[in-house]
Amino acid sequence: MDQSRCPFPHESGSCDAPQWSEDSRRRADEVARAKARYSRLDAERAASMARQAVESRAEDRAIDAIDADFVDQVGKKMGYGHPLSERTGTLEFEWTPEAEERLREVPEFCRELTRWRVEWTAHKKGLGYRITPEIMEVKYAMWGEVSDRIEAREGQQMPWTEEAEQRLERIPEFVRGQVIQAVEGNA
Repeated sequence: MDQSRCPFPHESGSCDAPQWSEDSRRRADEVARAKARYSRLDAERAASMARQAVESRAEDRAIDAIDADFVDQVGKKMGYGHPLSERTGTLEFEWTPEAEERLREVPEFCRELTRWRVEWTAHKKGLGYRITPEIMEVKYAMWGEVSDRIEAREGQQMPWTEEAEQRLERIPEFVRGQVIQAVEGNA
């Protein structure tokens, strides 16, 4: 594979990834590891996510060298729950057993992101810090409205393999349109 044409974000050392200064890599790792428990991630996964987020944004902006200030700028733009976000860890939520049970219905690969988005929505809408299935439904309904508009406007624009179609069927309907848009946009 021609590494110079790889469309995916990578940590330094592959493709034409932006170069990290020693301070910038240390900053990203320290912030992510400190917030890993709030993101419900292990420290290494949190650090990897932080580095990938920074590199991806540096590549989008054609930045060749990543410094600590750029890491902090990215942290200001990341959503609540992401281990690099300056907002992560600033709020405390309690999930009811019923809400935790409902969260287990979400595919594992997007479960923690769902948790973060439900919590942030509860905060922004002033719904409190005790997460119930009813509060989850507020976020799900918001996602559903956006997803429905995307599917009505676009639907699938590219051919999908049978295996990809089967995986898509496992995505909750209320976010399926957004997933289609993201996957096809990246493709």
